[in-house]
Amino acid sequence: RRPEPAAKPVAKPASTGHSRADSFQAAAPSAPTKNTWSGDQPLSQARNAHRTNTKEQFQAALDSDANWFEGDVRKELNRNSPEMRHDTGHEDGDNLTLHEWLTMGKASGRGLKLDIKEGDQMPAVLAELEKVGIREDRLMLNLGFEDMKKWGPEIRERFPNAILAINPPPTDGPVKAGDAAKMVALAKELGGPATFVVRHDLLTDGAIQTFLPAGTVSVWGESKDPVKAGEDLRARGVNGVVDIAGPHGNSWGDKVDAAKNWVKTGWDKLF
Repeated sequence: RRPEPAAKPVAKPASTGHSRADSFQAAAPSAPTKNTWSGDQPLSQARNAHRTNTKEQFQAALDSDANWFEGDVRKELNRNSPEMRHDTGHEDGDNLTLHEWLTMGKASGRGLKLDIKEGDQMPAVLAELEKVGIREDRLMLNLGFEDMKKWGPEIRERFPNAILAINPPPTDGPVKAGDAAKMVALAKELGGPATFVVRHDLLTDGAIQTFLPAGTVSVWGESKDPVKAGEDLRARGVNGVVDIAGPHGNSWGDKVDAAKNWVKTGWDKLF
């Protein structure tokens, strides 16, 4: 028998300049139609995967019935580029870059909510959104009140049909009608679709009534009974995204992981 020809060496792909997650490709097939999102659906039908920052979280979201994916944006710890990370320091899992998250999110057909934790990352965020070409009816941008005042006009100019998630001005307690009026005024100034986002246990009935003529009301937070909390909020008039999770981060395992990540963050900053 003739000897088998030697296998040709495979060239290594060129570096992309992103993190070690560059080669991650989600394993799930295309989303069922019921899990995709389009702008003609009301936000009350949104099923939000609250954290999709890491490979592991993103894959879990793809395997779920979520039709919205939420990711948090910060500057990478050791690079001057944005990545998907909720905490100021390290967290469990392999974090995706913003480019990777947007590319895979676009392919999934889900709605994509970016929670911008650090406003100075907005120039890079807007550039990546245009580069990847996210459909505006599948895009929501969430910033703190002051950051929205600063960046909202540019967001609206470049993405006129994206949903702006407007948060309350700084407050030490419940969000009342006066706080809500400031949020409504900002929404009217910026124009276009908006949703008013408040932590569910800080939302007052006065705020709800102030919000409703101007846009949808969305909530987030934790509850011992998320289902009942969601039903109660709907009964009070909440007509946007209801994103209530069970208690998180209170177990001993969670606290041990938090301590490990604190040490890793300190090590990274030193070296």
